[in-house]
Amino acid sequence: MSNSLPAPPASDTTTGDLGRRSATEPFYGRLEGREGARLFGWALSVAAPDTPVPLLVSAGSASVTILPDRDSGALSRLLGRRVRCGFELDLAQLFPGLDPLRTAVGVRIAATGHLLENGLSVPAAPRAVVANLDSVDGPRIVGWAVNTEDEREAVEVDILVDDRIVAGAVANQQRRDLLSRFTTCDHGFELLLSVRSGRVLEVRDRRDGAVLCGPVPIALHADETGPDDRLAERLDEVSRILQDLRDEVPRRRAAAARSVADYAAYFDEHYADTATRRPQLSARAAKLDRRPLFSVVMPVCDPPLWMLAEAIESVRAQAYGHWELCIADDASRDDAVRLLIRQEAARDPRIRAVFSAARGGVSANTNRALSLALGDHVAFLDHDDRLAPDALLVMAEELARAPVPVLYSDEDRIAPDGRHVAPAFKPDFDPELLSSLNYVCHLLVAERRLVLEVGGLREGYEGVQDHDLVLRLLERVGAAGIRHVPRVLYHWRINPASLSGSGDPAVLLDGIERVVGEHHRRTGSRAAVTADRETHARSGGLFCARIRHPLPTPAPKVSIIVPTKDAAELVRDCVSSLLAKTGYPDYEIILVDHDSADPRSRPVFDNLARDPRVRVAAFHGPFNWAAINNAAVGACRGDALCFLNNDVVAIHPDWLAEMVSLLARPGVGAVGAKLLYPNGTVQHAGVILGAEGAAGHAFVGLGADEPGHLGQAVLPRTVSAVTGACLLTSRAAFEAVGGFDMVNLPVAYADVDYCLKLQGAGLRVLWTPHARLYHLETQTRGTDDTPEKMERLAGEARHLRARWGERLLNDPFYNPHFERLGPSHRRLCPPPGPEPRT
Repeated sequence: MSNSLPAPPASDTTTGDLGRRSATEPFYGRLEGREGARLFGWALSVAAPDTPVPLLVSAGSASVTILPDRDSGALSRLLGRRVRCGFELDLAQLFPGLDPLRTAVGVRIAATGHLLENGLSVPAAPRAVVANLDSVDGPRIVGWAVNTEDEREAVEVDILVDDRIVAGAVANQQRRDLLSRFTTCDHGFELLLSVRSGRVLEVRDRRDGAVLCGPVPIALHADETGPDDRLAERLDEVSRILQDLRDEVPRRRAAAARSVADYAAYFDEHYADTATRRPQLSARAAKLDRRPLFSVVMPVCDPPLWMLAEAIESVRAQAYGHWELCIADDASRDDAVRLLIRQEAARDPRIRAVFSAARGGVSANTNRALSLALGDHVAFLDHDDRLAPDALLVMAEELARAPVPVLYSDEDRIAPDGRHVAPAFKPDFDPELLSSLNYVCHLLVAERRLVLEVGGLREGYEGVQDHDLVLRLLERVGAAGIRHVPRVLYHWRINPASLSGSGDPAVLLDGIERVVGEHHRRTGSRAAVTADRETHARSGGLFCARIRHPLPTPAPKVSIIVPTKDAAELVRDCVSSLLAKTGYPDYEIILVDHDSADPRSRPVFDNLARDPRVRVAAFHGPFNWAAINNAAVGACRGDALCFLNNDVVAIHPDWLAEMVSLLARPGVGAVGAKLLYPNGTVQHAGVILGAEGAAGHAFVGLGADEPGHLGQAVLPRTVSAVTGACLLTSRAAFEAVGGFDMVNLPVAYADVDYCLKLQGAGLRVLWTPHARLYHLETQTRGTDDTPEKMERLAGEARHLRARWGERLLNDPFYNPHFERLGPSHRRLCPPPGPEPRT
């Protein structure tokens, strides 16, 4: 195959006929813009480009038909001649009495019913906020607020005293009492007012100013004090100021954060290409000493013409100029596609193309484009997507910092109405998650020699060819050779005509089973791999694989350690469920009695111990979770240790076998389970470092089968830590790192500290959703809600931060776009800077 592009015939020009598409796609059309109630766009018949195409414009239940008759502007420039297929509409005139800004508007081809590109706009989702003030005790305010139309929203409220805003709060604190009314529980707020006087209090919705609670009479007044009380009063005032500062920092962070549902506005604020940002990109590009050549590889097959033009232009508009665009056309039926490619190649010597006379499929066509490449690195771009203006620049900066064979970035999607939606904020590279799901996806950049060494894309794997390629790259370079770049560098267009939008789900699931199964066989794994149709159905369409690792032979003995102080009924339910619903062949239960005083406890413990699998051990002294569990290990006979809270209840017999099968894999130090509240929502799905100032649980309040961001709530994955409420580890690993820290972390965070020590020793921590248990949480010890408990918790958090420093602030498995204060994966903070992370 020649790498040179022959000059197009002299008669090739885009000023003539656009070519013929299939009978089912005889039209092009696009909504170019909207200004208030005015719409601008064009529609064209490829068979008769000079004949007006009737359009059906709808607003709510009303509709009218129009004929475009204006110069098309952008299309005329593209074709090089005047084409009167444009339109300009005034929705207020077309639909008197309707508010087009609050009504869904659509523009369609009247003959086929197909929407124009960008031809649908939907008004903002409705909101119905309800709230309550639970208590107003002097300056202390406790309450909750919920948007019943979208409980994912963290409602922001303002507190007014005597009609003046004196404080604000984000309703995102966990309130389990709310589960009786709502499906999620993270809607509480609590704050201390700094004002010294006031008579009436109100709570208002910050978004629209609606009064949610009040007016409520209050009694705030400055105490009259004598000279002898002034010093105490000043000290109290200083204390209140410090507390206000502690409250204000997270409040301001939360207030500055945007909901993931509001990503379109977040993109405009932080990522949109503007006149201000473009010079900054150029200045960064000029500072690079090393300038690798990027070969952008683009397979093309019958894209809408304007999508292809935008894809090509997104490469030409790169702030980093050392690139080449290698295009392979897979026998597109539309002559205009080939003409546009030739025109662009003649316009820019960095663009080269090859054309196929017969359809070969996306893998073969990508390889044809790859054969044109001469660059150091290959970047993969689909024919209807777009690169961010700094995509190649950021990749060049990453390579300048520390060369790595494979890079991938975050991405989002372009909706039919042109908005940026559905961001994919990815974790750092995780082979565990990749085994189930191709979360790496776009933008993928790899050394060209490496892509050629693994054979490029394999034919016959269409639909899952990218997943297959990344798995083969992993086998060649290892996990350390693949780096995540946490910037949105790729915009994946939602195009129902593309393979990903029209593929048969059964075929795609079979393809995932094939590529993941082959990967495990090539790497010597004995895991059984199947298409995860159950998760696909329950999660609403997640395409993933289910990997079942075998148990060792013989299966190791597991010691399940259950500490308790009294709580006889709770312990009976816990242990009874373990005995009845643990199908694992070899385990024992060590029930640790911590100075139980209730006379009902001992008979229950003795009755449970009648089962030969249960033994009771004693622990004396003040409550120290770490010390209790450390001491219990001395009474264990197992090679594996499962630390379990007394308020955990087994649901399915496979829970322990699933966890042991993962622990038995090379390099694994601990495994955690999926813990659910009794109402079926998530209590624990892994620990996020830095959340709530130290560490917090992922996906709290999510439905048991909801996929979560990128499927991470329903797929096994690597995490930084798991909760000690259900933690499986090997005795060898436990002893090697010194067990739990019972001196500095007697109650909280000892489990997080233990997991970090394991990783320091080179071991991974895994979490699996396939081991499900109920967790009532803190039913025995209670919550940390007294001043003494809060101070102790704060002290342990300080120790954890002091010990682990930057590691605690940078969780590699929690994308830095997500806000760490408040519910996980729901709020967005300003993106990480363009400088590579250290």
